[in-house]
Amino acid sequence: MKEIVKRIIETEKEIRDKVEDAHSQAQKIVRAAESGSRDIIEKKRLEAMKEGQALIERLTAEAEAKRTLQVEKVRGGSAELLKKRSKEVDRAVGRIVDMVTDSGKA
Repeated sequence: MKEIVKRIIETEKEIRDKVEDAHSQAQKIVRAAESGSRDIIEKKRLEAMKEGQALIERLTAEAEAKRTLQVEKVRGGSAELLKKRSKEVDRAVGRIVDMVTDSGKA
């Protein structure tokens, strides 16, 4: 009978040791999974930041190009307007000169 009890106690101890080993292995697996998960999240966060920065830079460049184009259009329109106004001023000056020289002859 002592042998049976002794064998039962040894079996219970073996079972407890195996359960503790399994628990330890499970904890290692959980820690590794948590670490891997954090690494993946950080990697994806950095990728998203890089993509966002690239998008901001691209949109900024596009906006700057559009602004430059609009400024050039306005400048081009201003040059045409100045030429037109200059011609009008030249004509007006010519009429004034004609009026003054005509009145001076009389």
